[in-house]
Amino acid sequence: MSKKNTGKSQPDYEKILQECFWEYHLSKDELVTMAWHGTEQEKLFLFGKLFENSQDILQSLNLFSTVDQKKMLLRYSPPQFNRQFFEKRYNILKYFILGEDVHIPELQWNA
Repeated sequence: MSKKNTGKSQPDYEKILQECFWEYHLSKDELVTMAWHGTEQEKLFLFGKLFENSQDILQSLNLFSTVDQKKMLLRYSPPQFNRQFFEKRYNILKYFILGEDVHIPELQWNA
């Protein structure tokens, strides 16, 4: 049973495991199972690890369904440490995943 997100790039599972779950002994199958069939708490845990550690966050979040991406983003609160970086990342995700207009000064066109 393969669930593919058509129109989206597939996540690089090995890269996700290396960047985000180095301290855990998870397999690709366990990661996919938690993302698709896990509890809300497990999914939010995965989302947080991806949000905080992934170098290619948009591709990594394709581990989740589109519906779960939106749900997790709305439920997630960015961490307080390194706040400026995480707030910018959060706003970028809101733009791409939720389609919200966001204000990020350093990404604005200069007139």
